[in-house]
Amino acid sequence: MRGDDDRKQPGEAGGYREFLRAIPKTEIHLHLEGLASRQTIWNLISKHRIAVAGVSSPEDLDRRFQVKSLPEFIDLFLNVIQNSFRDEDDVRLLIGDARDYLTRNHIVYAEIHFAPSAFLKIGHRFDRLVAVLDQGAAALAKDGLEARFLIDVSRTFGVDNAMRNLELTLDHRIPAIIGIGLGGQEAGGPARDFVPVFDRARAAGLHVVAHAGESVGPQSVREAVEILGAERIGHGVSAVRDPSVMDLLHRRRVPLEVCPSSNLFTGHFVKTLREHPIREFFDRGLVVTLNTDDPTIFGVDLLDEYARLVSGGIFDEAQTLQVLKNGIDATFLPPEGRARLWTAARREIEHQGRRAPA
Repeated sequence: MRGDDDRKQPGEAGGYREFLRAIPKTEIHLHLEGLASRQTIWNLISKHRIAVAGVSSPEDLDRRFQVKSLPEFIDLFLNVIQNSFRDEDDVRLLIGDARDYLTRNHIVYAEIHFAPSAFLKIGHRFDRLVAVLDQGAAALAKDGLEARFLIDVSRTFGVDNAMRNLELTLDHRIPAIIGIGLGGQEAGGPARDFVPVFDRARAAGLHVVAHAGESVGPQSVREAVEILGAERIGHGVSAVRDPSVMDLLHRRRVPLEVCPSSNLFTGHFVKTLREHPIREFFDRGLVVTLNTDDPTIFGVDLLDEYARLVSGGIFDEAQTLQVLKNGIDATFLPPEGRARLWTAARREIEHQGRRAPA
């Protein structure tokens, strides 16, 4: 799927990785289930004696994680990862794995997608899932980690299911849930079909975001912005194929939640990091943020994503610091919250002898 250079271990880019780790960071395109460690998934498969085709050992599971397309990724996500969480205690394990990931990357604030559809189909109750999220956010806060959640209403299961997910979200609303997202099979779920869901969510005061341009052309991005009114775009890779769509993103200041390793693994529009449009988006003045999508599946940390951009010659250090600042500015925190995070980040950047972006 990827070029040989992209299969290497993440470049250290000199001492930049260590410098970057010291900076308090944000991440805004992250799936909770994609934070589950492979050990957690294997333990749950063993605990519940779940039959997974071709998987009878941890090594088999590792091979199953080597996805080569978006459909393979979605199959792994729905039928292996989500399907392993059979009871409430299982779901709680996700919070521990999230804590490990956020801590080792020094991510102090994250907006995390959670997709309930598959959990509901195997018997989980939405109110109990929400309780886990609520308790999880409180537990993370004790460690100085702030997490907020976006409920992925999902294209994969159709509009009626998406509306039902929204209704459940509104019926069991908690402060930790700040919005909804539209993920799943992009080709089978055009944005225009989900207008009623997004309109209702927005009227209820929820933020709205959408995956678009991950496996479908730039028109998908346009519709997510112009028809759905998405406040941020997840991935957006195909926007590079239509300058008018990039102009739209620039004019409306719609942030892009860019996930390079994810795009390389699924391989729909790009096969190597050099082919990825992240630099072109940046040069055009788009609000580019950097994210991992599903760290366990892709075997990547946020620090890896930053280090690869520097060691691969895509960005210099100063440019990645601008991307880091964009990641704070693009959160759904109130202005004072964003200012607080940037003050802490800027202080560390300057303490390390670098110049912080304006």
